[in-house]
Amino acid sequence: MPVNKNLISLLVVAVLFAAIITYGLVGSIKTGNYVSITIVFTGLALCGIIIWLNHFRTRLFLREKTPDRIIAYYHKSIRRIPHADAAAAYLSALAAAFFGKYDRARTELDAIEWNSTTPMYRGHRLYVLSFLALLEETDYPKALRLADEAELLESKDAAGGLKVLDGVIRLVADGPTPERVALLDKVAKRQHGLMPGMCAWALAVHHMRKNEPEKAAENKELLRLAVPHSAPMQGNKPIVPPGPSGIFSGPDA
Repeated sequence: MPVNKNLISLLVVAVLFAAIITYGLVGSIKTGNYVSITIVFTGLALCGIIIWLNHFRTRLFLREKTPDRIIAYYHKSIRRIPHADAAAAYLSALAAAFFGKYDRARTELDAIEWNSTTPMYRGHRLYVLSFLALLEETDYPKALRLADEAELLESKDAAGGLKVLDGVIRLVADGPTPERVALLDKVAKRQHGLMPGMCAWALAVHHMRKNEPEKAAENKELLRLAVPHSAPMQGNKPIVPPGPSGIFSGPDA
């Protein structure tokens, strides 16, 4: 996901918090107050454990046969940001689409009054519609048109921009550029999460078209590890490439 205002704000808070903690630790060391040091490090360890558990839970939800629990998690956990309902709907719709639950994806989008949100979130919605055109309809011109419209909307908002998702759509519907392939490869190798899984799928499509079965199989395995019941893995909608070569449409293809 792109760096946006919310992330920058969190980073500023984190830096200030780290500075305060460092100042306090130095003071405690000078005065010989080692109890405070123990408390601080225990607190930091607990924070780390909580973050790890959240990541682990997300990974488990994405490995289930349906997107129900990951969607419920998005709606429950995304609260304390502006237009939280739109953010949760975008992520939920994207997850539903990748699981092949296309009507569910549209239902998530239809629940939001997008005209009352920012250009960034209206762009998010268009990116989901672009992905639906790509995966459900195999309509590459439509997917690219919607991606272009989404990119334009996102550019009007300082917090906008979904470079990775844009790259996934364009790699499959349009074709590779060195920068696009490198970006998706970097994200796919994170291995766990919705976006790494989507990147792995797009790269598998790309490498099959280039007749590079080993690289395609490598990315297919990354997809299996991240989102094993995604639509591409289940063969719910075979992807027809623009060129003459094929692409996997199921786990045994």
